[in-house]
Amino acid sequence: MSQNSRNFVQAVLAFDAVVQRTDDNAWQNATPCEGWTAADLLEHQCAVLNGVTAVATSGKMAGPTPPADMSDPQAAWRETRDSVLLALDQQGVLGQQGPFWFDAPTVDDMVGIVMWDAVTHTWDLAQAVGQHHALDDALVQACHAVIAPMSDMLVESGRTGPVIPVANDAPILDRYLGLVGRQA
Repeated sequence: MSQNSRNFVQAVLAFDAVVQRTDDNAWQNATPCEGWTAADLLEHQCAVLNGVTAVATSGKMAGPTPPADMSDPQAAWRETRDSVLLALDQQGVLGQQGPFWFDAPTVDDMVGIVMWDAVTHTWDLAQAVGQHHALDDALVQACHAVIAPMSDMLVESGRTGPVIPVANDAPILDRYLGLVGRQA
């Protein structure tokens, strides 16, 4: 297991912890993502991870794919989570050659980038449903290091909001959230 895959798995499990504690009545709560409910955010995260699963299992470029059925958000999430973790745990998967998302040369490089989506949306979902995110500072620092050089492209492509200036001595989570257009 590489550091990229460790970070990715940690990001998925952080998101999982918030999903598992989310009350059924909270899925319609608004999130920090404009126009998205908690259920919309979960569907997006499932789509991203389903895309990662498709890339990992095929070794070919694949896009995000929403679950066919979101009537039970918890069940849709569990299926997505289990599928992506199983797909990435197969011999040779991480070394498959791309290019893949964000022009990543290998699946390992791709998951080292894509972890930022799960980390960001862990915070978003926690805010929406009134939970603590429990994000680890080292994981957030790894995301910051990956996203900082890509920030302009992420803003221009609409993947994040405009960068919000944050003091250099602010906690890493605050600096990361500012980088992806959120305010702690």
